Amino acid sequence: MTFTDLTNNSLGNHTGHRIKGDNETEDYTNETSLSLALDLPALSVGVFLAVFIIFAIEGNIMVILSVACNRQLQTVTNYFIVNLAIADLLLSTTVLPFSATLEVLGFWAFGRIFCDIWAAVDVLCCTASIMSLCVISIDRYVGVKYSLKYPTIMTEKKAVVILILLWLSSMVISIGPLLGWKEPPPPDDSKCSITEEPGYALFSSLFSFYLPLLVILVMYFRVYIVARRTTKSLEAGVKKERNKSMEVVLRIHCRSVLEESCSSTRNNKGHTFRSSLSVRLLKFSREKKAAKTLAIVVGVFILCWLPFFFILPLGKSLYTSPPTH
Repeated sequence: MTFTDLTNNSLGNHTGHRIKGDNETEDYTNETSLSLALDLPALSVGVFLAVFIIFAIEGNIMVILSVACNRQLQTVTNYFIVNLAIADLLLSTTVLPFSATLEVLGFWAFGRIFCDIWAAVDVLCCTASIMSLCVISIDRYVGVKYSLKYPTIMTEKKAVVILILLWLSSMVISIGPLLGWKEPPPPDDSKCSITEEPGYALFSSLFSFYLPLLVILVMYFRVYIVARRTTKSLEAGVKKERNKSMEVVLRIHCRSVLEESCSSTRNNKGHTFRSSLSVRLLKFSREKKAAKTLAIVVGVFILCWLPFFFILPLGKSLYTSPPTH
């Protein structure tokens, strides 16, 4: 073998190694690009969920701080709203981050025990949130129906008792799976979902959603009826009082001094009545406005929850994880 042959073989071997290295680099580049392309949707979902969770946390904290820092907002109604914000804040901080992780990764990475705890906390927070809306609807009915007597009917002590009962009821509903009321766990610990055991699914759906929903619908329907009747009654009272005022003015100008004195007394009574009527109008207007605002919130909330609670008792959930707000 000549020197030229050795040189050509060496060059050939070197070229072959170089070509092989280029192919490996190209394959690695293609695999990396494909991996990035496949992970891009999951990454986009992760970013969206992270932003959503941050907004949920900030929004609920702002609601809580606005009531805590402003004495004028510290009313029984707003205490119920703060309780709703607390339930949603707990959901946003203790449940949603793990839901987002499950959604992005496609599997549960935190073990079977924490899966059971996480699912129970999810049910607890969601049930407390829905029951808070139920309590708010009852509070709005009392506020509209008995706008003047409302402060004596719905006191802070009663509100505290109601909130304690609310959380205790939520705990009773959510603790079932932790006590064994669920189907056998899957052998694969990377799977985690809310239990679809028929008995518990029906129980939790009934007491976490359908019964509170029934109360909410009945209360807001009655709020509508009361608001309509009261509005007509107050408008009629205003018109009647205006007519009486015109009669008093005519009598003052057309009758004697004695009659003026009597009319003046009646006018003072009329002024007291008008003041009472104005106060009632103002309070009723505020209560009705608050009821309308909360009715919109409740309506949107129900539309978001109804599909899940309709499917859950059937045991055909479309989700791989518990529901989120």
